Amino acid sequence: MGIGMLIIFIATILVSAVAAGVLVKVTGQLQQKALLVEEAARTRLVSGLEVLNVYAYPNLTAENIENIELITRLGAGADPVSFSSVGLSFVSGETTLSADLNQSISTIANCTFDNLQNQEEYCIFPKVGNTNILLEAGELLAVRYKLNTTHALGSQDDFELSLVASSGASEILDLRVPDVFLRARIRIR
Repeated sequence: MGIGMLIIFIATILVSAVAAGVLVKVTGQLQQKALLVEEAARTRLVSGLEVLNVYAYPNLTAENIENIELITRLGAGADPVSFSSVGLSFVSGETTLSADLNQSISTIANCTFDNLQNQEEYCIFPKVGNTNILLEAGELLAVRYKLNTTHALGSQDDFELSLVASSGASEILDLRVPDVFLRARIRIR
């Protein structure tokens, strides 16, 4: 029990101190990452838009889809969203298109596919709730968007639709057109 034992004892204490320091550092880093993930998850869950359904209105003669309708509401706990600051994005293959709200035709009577400029704009109208462009809790809005014939979707085409609000989380949908168009309105999601 001499000097050798003392050296072993001191070495054990030094190794333990170094291990404790490393453990404290790693724990701090993991805690910081966990807080960032928690904040991102909270933002995603309590802000932004939620798309409930996506419908397509096919051209049964041409067997393609040019007209798309999204049924939206606020995400749980989200603040009201003004659609004047919401952009719509469409991606299919190499094609990427963006559209903004046309407020002048965003009424129940005027928000029709025929009134839309292809690919450049979208319109909204209330399914449930008031008729302004502010989406509030408990309301449902229909968002209508029209593609031109060049970018029309065919059977089994994959595409992405996004509603991007100026604040809050974006709703990004990866969608696929069904095999067969049997009706004038098809539910895609």
